[in-house]
Amino acid sequence: MDDPVKPRTGIGRLLRLLEAVTALLTKSAMVLAVLLLMSIFAIIAYSVFMRYVFNQPQPWVDEVAGWLLVGSVMLAIPEVQRRGDHIGIDMITTVAAPRMAKALLLFGLACVLASAAIFFREGLVMVGFSRMIGVLSNQIPEVPLWMVQAFVPVGFGLMALVALVQFALVLANLKPRDMALHVKESA
Repeated sequence: MDDPVKPRTGIGRLLRLLEAVTALLTKSAMVLAVLLLMSIFAIIAYSVFMRYVFNQPQPWVDEVAGWLLVGSVMLAIPEVQRRGDHIGIDMITTVAAPRMAKALLLFGLACVLASAAIFFREGLVMVGFSRMIGVLSNQIPEVPLWMVQAFVPVGFGLMALVALVQFALVLANLKPRDMALHVKESA
């Protein structure tokens, strides 16, 4: 592959720009995921305090913590994909010939892209259906569940974008920058 930092063509420079924009989006999503996890800690601490100090259980906390956990996972998966930290079989690519390693990487990225696209589409269908029939929260009836479910298409849409950019980079013989630590040097 070419130098991962200095692409030689206009397409390579465009791909690096798309990679940078995607990185900014995924890093921002990761910051939001961390904030959601911190919020989970705060509301559970509040719930424990209210239950054991004032004997006033807060039944809504469990449901909200679940929502925030789903949101944090959906917002974190694109960054995990961008860094190449998803589960993979590194042993195969490290012993494979350079062309085979590249083919395996492209196959893996295509699988991620296809899976993310399917979950994105199904997430949109789920959100649309929930909006159509007006599904509301069990504990907080003022909250329409489509707002919580919207994390699914957002997370998988961003993950699909990451996989698409990475796929294009590999096709252009450029290593995805932050994935490069996990990609065999000769791939």
